[in-house]
Amino acid sequence: MPQNRRDIQFTARHHALFFSSVAKSVIRGAGEERDGMLIRKAVRKYGRQRGKRMALRARQNGHGLTVDNYFAYGEWKVPKNDMDFKLSERNPHARLNVFKCPWYVVWKENNLLDYGQYFCREIDAALVRGFNPDLEIQVNSTLTHDGKPCDFIFKNAGISFFKMLGLIYKKKIRPGKQVRMPWAYHTGHLYKTLGDVIRREIGDKADEIMGNALNDFASFFSEQHLEVIKKYQDTDFEQLP
Repeated sequence: MPQNRRDIQFTARHHALFFSSVAKSVIRGAGEERDGMLIRKAVRKYGRQRGKRMALRARQNGHGLTVDNYFAYGEWKVPKNDMDFKLSERNPHARLNVFKCPWYVVWKENNLLDYGQYFCREIDAALVRGFNPDLEIQVNSTLTHDGKPCDFIFKNAGISFFKMLGLIYKKKIRPGKQVRMPWAYHTGHLYKTLGDVIRREIGDKADEIMGNALNDFASFFSEQHLEVIKKYQDTDFEQLP
């Protein structure tokens, strides 16, 4: 896995703004009717790859591909104050509501919700499919697309009291922090996978679109940030790093 310089920091903000830069560049390059679907297709591939890595880690530790382990093996973490969510139901289905997240905040602050919405409309279902296609998630609403709190229902999850205790243990102890990947990796993953899908679908014009996206991203951050994410171009995100 490429190593970023220690003084070049990445957060969920970088991840969010890179995605919206790509989405904006795609839509301006060929129009929303066709390329809105192209962006969503790219997000689905990105999400399935992340979900697959989560499943690989779970299997390595002898853990089943259940809903509670899906929560346990999430690859990212943000500061506590950046998220506001609640597991409002646990049986027979698990219901997760998200009232605040850094992606929504960043896109709203920068008037980019029209572009960021494409990520939220696909990412959670794609993650679940990548983790275990036999699991079922129902996405009722998202902050960015519907303007209401995210409302996710994981069908037949049955998170009992003891499963909840196990989930807390896994999040804090084993696997704990070992499953989390740095935000440079996640942003590089976007660069690699979104670029690959766009090139496959529209050919040579993809280079211009991705170039414009990189320039837009650099308007928020720096050329050094660009150099870090470009180093992930040859990374295989289907496998564990």
